[in-house]
Amino acid sequence: MMEVVTGGSGSGKSAYAEQKICGLQQGTGRLYYIATMYPYGSETERKIERHRWMRGGKGFRTLEWYTGLSECIEKEFSGQEGAERLSESAILLECMSNLVANELYMEQGAGKDTVRSVTEGIRQLKEQSRNLVIVTNEVFSESVPDSVEMKNYKKVLGEINRNLAGMADQVTEVVYGIPCIWKKDADCTPGRLVESAVDHHKENTMKNYEKTGKDPERKNVHLIIGGAFQGKLQYAETLYSKICWYDGAECQPEQLEKELTEIDGIVHFELLVRRWMEDGRETEELTGLLMNRRKGLVVLISDEIGYGLVPVDAFERKYREAHGRLMTDLAAQAQRVDRVVCGIGTRLR
Repeated sequence: MMEVVTGGSGSGKSAYAEQKICGLQQGTGRLYYIATMYPYGSETERKIERHRWMRGGKGFRTLEWYTGLSECIEKEFSGQEGAERLSESAILLECMSNLVANELYMEQGAGKDTVRSVTEGIRQLKEQSRNLVIVTNEVFSESVPDSVEMKNYKKVLGEINRNLAGMADQVTEVVYGIPCIWKKDADCTPGRLVESAVDHHKENTMKNYEKTGKDPERKNVHLIIGGAFQGKLQYAETLYSKICWYDGAECQPEQLEKELTEIDGIVHFELLVRRWMEDGRETEELTGLLMNRRKGLVVLISDEIGYGLVPVDAFERKYREAHGRLMTDLAAQAQRVDRVVCGIGTRLR
């Protein structure tokens, strides 16, 4: 079984992928984690350490493979014994965007032959292992014009992602911790959501109820998410005819604290988060204020900002990831989550 997992920065895709591969293996055979992020400096080293902590105690053996998948497979699993070991193994590769960058720009990388080299390596892993989960990134939704080099990188990664999706038994996009399955088993209808996250969460909710006897607590929060200029506010106004909107680009954090009980909805919530962080405040405080308000429903409209390439500026990187994690926390507790694409709203929960 092969699954491709994609999503934006801080979306929860890594946690989902680890849970999925561990569930597929169910204690039989070996678990391998193919790490593709090369430790260039202190920031990447911190990210690597965080991922090690996340998968700690789960039984993974880490393989640091930065280029040349086919050669690495042959070296690690040579001979009949190695082939048998691989055939019983479950493999998590994280992440494809790093691997592609390594192949394109590292001296020992495949360069212009990256698409063929990476695609063939993944094909070998799929055919020779029991289960394979691959994490990739959504980096195709930026409004800023790309350089020639960046455009080429995105073109190569996009072609590889399409190749992997064609090979995969399942393709899953994780949106703020909510898995949306776009392809499953033999179904390969382009652009159709095969299994909505509503069904996924119904199943998980039932399992939780059977285990604990309690339904998960939901707050009076409705998230409406999507890319910029997708019609999120217009969609919200079809659901709520009379609502007092606050603009996250203008209202001050102090104003939000004082008037939270009167606020029905916030547009440009992502800009409120930015300004909150620029004031040196923690996003957990904002989450607490929203979740603990006493008045009824509050509607939060936010752009998805985690789908571009990693920013150069340190604050921009911190803001983008913090926003993703905050939205993931809110989505986990929200009463309802909708996503709007090209003016079409889809209920995720």
